[in-house]
Amino acid sequence: MKRMMIMIVCLVLMAPIYAAAHRGELDELGGHFRNSDCTYLLHEPTALAKQAKTKEELVQLIQKYNGNERCKRNLTPDRIDLDGHALGGKEGDASLRLGRTYKAALVGCVDGDTAKFRVNGHVYTTRFLFIDTPESTIEVEPYGKEASQFTCSRLQKGDIVLETDGNTLFDKYQRLLAWVWVDGRLLQEEIAKAGLVEDFYDYGDYKYEDRVRAALNEAKRTGTGMYGRGAADEKPTPNGADHPPDGNTPSNEKSAGSPAADQPSASDQEAAPKDRAGHPVVYALLGLLAAAALYWFVRRGT
Repeated sequence: MKRMMIMIVCLVLMAPIYAAAHRGELDELGGHFRNSDCTYLLHEPTALAKQAKTKEELVQLIQKYNGNERCKRNLTPDRIDLDGHALGGKEGDASLRLGRTYKAALVGCVDGDTAKFRVNGHVYTTRFLFIDTPESTIEVEPYGKEASQFTCSRLQKGDIVLETDGNTLFDKYQRLLAWVWVDGRLLQEEIAKAGLVEDFYDYGDYKYEDRVRAALNEAKRTGTGMYGRGAADEKPTPNGADHPPDGNTPSNEKSAGSPAADQPSASDQEAAPKDRAGHPVVYALLGLLAAAALYWFVRRGT
């Protein structure tokens, strides 16, 4: 009976060893390191991971976004287990890269800050980076129709180029995120200058933020669009709500200048990846020492 009790206690105390060997937290790429041999396991590839077309490119992303310094120090492509997943994302996505420009053709207008474009033979619903215009689809807000008409009229009159920027190509709804150029003019800046931008939403740091902010400040100073005399009572109050794809605001956007834009919420902090190797190993060693000490005391007592 005593031997049975010893075995049970030892198994309980050694449980941290198994936790250390295979931890469950996933990083921003949807994977984690198996600490027993530092193999990287890509369980649930995110849009960020799907940007990699080869294992070599995935290694670079892991080096940037994973926090396990011990394992990623000597990471090589042959130490990556794709877990049956293919690199490159969904069909057609692999042709798009961050920080590039692409000629595009207008397929259809959606609202003031969203449109559909054909790029490299594929149609992408595209969310304009950084700006948020009033609603004109699911609900119609003041100046929503004006923003939609302004955007569509500009898109129909010139050559379109999309420029990707930031740290992700797509939002939660798989909308492409891009700056939109029409005949060499930045459309987001034009919309802001017309006084049809009600707020800014960030996915990160972008190249043309200052230009768009300056354009909106000019619209406010001159009373253009929704900032004109008598328009203040009609202007909707931005609430940063999570709108579906036909709405304006992607769910992972954060209102610029708000506390949420500067630091994650408590729930985000709890859900953040914690792929650090040190703590489980310490717990495992303590468990082994405790088990050994208990075994010694029991044997001595018998």
